[in-house]
Amino acid sequence: MSQSPYLQYQQQDSTQTLREAMTEYHSYLRAIGRKTLTDDKGGDAVWLYHDATHAIFGQDTTIEGEAALDFWVLFGTTFSWALLMRYQQIPEVKQLSRAVIQQLGMFFIPTLYWRNRKALWGVIRNTRKMSKKWPFELPNNLLDKRLVDLRNEYGIRVLTAKQRTPSHATEFDYSIVSNPS
Repeated sequence: MSQSPYLQYQQQDSTQTLREAMTEYHSYLRAIGRKTLTDDKGGDAVWLYHDATHAIFGQDTTIEGEAALDFWVLFGTTFSWALLMRYQQIPEVKQLSRAVIQQLGMFFIPTLYWRNRKALWGVIRNTRKMSKKWPFELPNNLLDKRLVDLRNEYGIRVLTAKQRTPSHATEFDYSIVSNPS
C-alpha cells in the first residue's frame, strides 16, 4: 500500500483523545493487513510509546512515514538512547530491519532519507518550533487528553497531507513481519 487512507489523527486539530487516535492507528494497521504489536507485561512499554508517537505526530506506517517519525522522535521527544537500543533488540524490529535490507538493499535507508528530505526538513523545522519536547516514555495521564490540546501544549505542528506525501512512495512487502492478529 503506497499511501494511507484518510486518518483523523493526522489532522492538526483532531479532537480525538490520544487513546482514541491510537485505536484508529491500530484499526488502520489491521485494515492494511499489519500486525498490531503489544508490550510484554512487566517490561518497557515500547510499543505504547511508539504508537503514541505515530498518533501525536500524525504519521502513518509507510516507509516514508516511519522515516519522518524517526526524525520526530530524535528531534522532538525526550527519548533515551538506552530505550531506543532496547527497541532495536525487539525480534519484530530486527526482523523488519533484515527484511528491508533483503528486499530493498543495504543503501536503501540513505536513499530514503535523501528522497524524503523535504518532509524530513519539515519535521526538523516543526520540532524546533515546539514549546517543549514530547515525553517519549508516555505518562498514562496523557492518553485521555485531546490531540488538539496536547499539540497546542507542546507546540506540535503535524505535517500537512501534501508534506507527508512522498514524491516517490516505496513499495515494501511487510508480510514477512506481519501476521495480522
